[in-house]
Amino acid sequence: MNEIMLWGERLPVEALPQADIEYLVAIAKMERPTVEWMWQEMDRVWDALALDNASALSEQAIGDFYSHPVWVVNGVFSATDPDSVRHRESIASYVSRLGVGRVADYGGGFGELAKKLNAAVPQAQIDIVEPYPSKLGMLRVEGIPGIRFVKSFDGQYDCVIAQDVLEHVEQPLALTEQMVQATKLGGHLIYANCFYPVIKCHLPSTFYLRHTFTWVVRGMGLKCVGRVDGVDHALVFKRVGDPDKTMTALLSVIAKVVAPLLNRMVPVLGAIRRRMGM
Repeated sequence: MNEIMLWGERLPVEALPQADIEYLVAIAKMERPTVEWMWQEMDRVWDALALDNASALSEQAIGDFYSHPVWVVNGVFSATDPDSVRHRESIASYVSRLGVGRVADYGGGFGELAKKLNAAVPQAQIDIVEPYPSKLGMLRVEGIPGIRFVKSFDGQYDCVIAQDVLEHVEQPLALTEQMVQATKLGGHLIYANCFYPVIKCHLPSTFYLRHTFTWVVRGMGLKCVGRVDGVDHALVFKRVGDPDKTMTALLSVIAKVVAPLLNRMVPVLGAIRRRMGM
């Protein structure tokens, strides 16, 4: 067997360890599942590794989780999911209008967004900044001019993108600051966050940013300039200054105080507005 066919995607076995092959062969026998199944499977793996999203991840086998082949399955699922494809195409289209030369896709390990960006902005250098790189992910973009994997930011970029990243990390604002520092003054950052308990690897400690993120990152020299058309949760920021650690810390403290009320009230107010036809 030279490859595994998973929902229309060819996965070369040369890029996979034997344990991953056995897992993927079993999954490949299934019809393409629902997104709810995908979430349940990720939670099953999380529980199998005895992980706890309320405890420090540094003391747990979090690397085993993000290196598990469930992320290959998730990558294939999102590569074939119409909504996910549309979101990536919309982000790539937005970036193509920014006149960028260098773009960083943080956490884009399966390479799908990078490939969309490459098609939309073929003249740009696309760096996939991936803390948990996989041989399969690297193989999928091998030979595509302008795309490369890097372990950390390499200089400054015209645009930095973080799609479904910050809700997975214990220090989301520290990572945000790294991204800001890696963006040229006047450059753009695109954050597609999901600070909701959709799956267990979305850390509850980040949920205070659900309705306060745009406000808190003002302390980092960011100005929100809109959203990506067709991707409501993809916020676009422009770097207009330098991070101010004192201001960011103060705004973060305030956000943590008001977040519990906002997280309860915003959905209620939204439901009232919809009922009133506003």
